[in-house]
Amino acid sequence: MPRTLSLISIGVALVLAAGVWLASAQVAGPKKADAPEQTISPKRLDINEASLDELKKLPGITPALAERIVKHRPYRKLDDLVTQKVLGKKQFARIRDLITIPPNH
Repeated sequence: MPRTLSLISIGVALVLAAGVWLASAQVAGPKKADAPEQTISPKRLDINEASLDELKKLPGITPALAERIVKHRPYRKLDDLVTQKVLGKKQFARIRDLITIPPNH
């Protein structure tokens, strides 16, 4: 009987220790190596004010496309990039969530 109690106590202690270890791993979050690499800042890029170099950092935007974006400025809304035939629908879809036009434009 004492041996059974001691085995149960050890088992309970191991389960509790494993729970604490898992909880601490979740609180710490992902390791830096697991985080995706970003090519531009998390802040959205103002399409009317961005430099050529900033535009070229957007996915799929070549130097020629960046120049075309600058040439057709200013934009009143993001969809103008497609309606003015500056970008194709697929190109626009790749950068839509990365760009903005502030309300003052």
